[in-house]
Amino acid sequence: MTDDLDAISRDRSRGVRAKELLDNELVQEGLASLKAEYLKAWETSPARDAEGRERLWIMVKLVDKFRTHLEQVWDTGKLADAQLVEIERRKKFGIF
Repeated sequence: MTDDLDAISRDRSRGVRAKELLDNELVQEGLASLKAEYLKAWETSPARDAEGRERLWIMVKLVDKFRTHLEQVWDTGKLADAQLVEIERRKKFGIF
C-alpha cells in the first residue's frame, strides 16, 4: 500500500511541476519560437532537399510531442490528486 501511495504522490507532484512548466511564460515562448523557426525553415527549404525537410518536420513534431508529454503528465497528476483525496476520504470514514 505504501508503494502505491508513494507512486500516486509522485505522479501528483510530477503533474504539478508539468503544469508549472506549461504555464511558464518563458517555456511557452521558447516552444512557440522553436516551432515557428522550424516551420519557416521547412517552408523555405528547397523541395530537392528531402532529407533536410524531413529533419525540420521531425523537429516541428518534437516540439508538439514535448508539449503533449507535459500535458499527459499534468493529466496523470490530476488523476493522482483525485485518488489521494479519495484515499484520505476513505481513511477518514474507516473504509480503508
